[in-house]
Amino acid sequence: MDIQLTISKPLLLAYLDFLFPKDDSGIYTVGRTSDFGKVLCSFVRYTSEKPNHLPDAVQLTLPRSDGLKNASNYYLYYSREDLVRINDLLDVFFHIDFDRYYLKGKKLGMLQKDIIESFIVTRKLANLLHDHETLKKKEYRDEMKLLKQRCNMLVRKAYYRNEKIERGMEDILIN
Repeated sequence: MDIQLTISKPLLLAYLDFLFPKDDSGIYTVGRTSDFGKVLCSFVRYTSEKPNHLPDAVQLTLPRSDGLKNASNYYLYYSREDLVRINDLLDVFFHIDFDRYYLKGKKLGMLQKDIIESFIVTRKLANLLHDHETLKKKEYRDEMKLLKQRCNMLVRKAYYRNEKIERGMEDILIN
């Protein structure tokens, strides 16, 4: 059961190589054992007419499963909206994977550069090996966002405590 998938970013296309194996003809073999494999199977649509070939699309072979019982009787495709959603979800899966990997490395006391290079190598993102600035910038932005959230939380706590102290002093002075 073959289907075409268009991936919007080269990084995500490289990440797809990590998620699913390719056969000799370059077709990805999707399994439902992975979360993203389940996502891909859940967006499948059926048609009786052969869909047009999409430029820059990769070919996927989907597994036979209960969710795709009738798929062998039809041509399979993803709608344009589904392709946008799938690309968004693949992006989310990538960032979650990177964040988890990064945090595990930090807990082990590893350097940022070593963690990022290991992630790139283990995830088969060889085209990023010399350009890991993208991931460093993402991590920096995430750290700055977290720092800003913590600062805002501390400011709110300080105002709350100040309000409590001021009201407490008024109650003491009035009574």
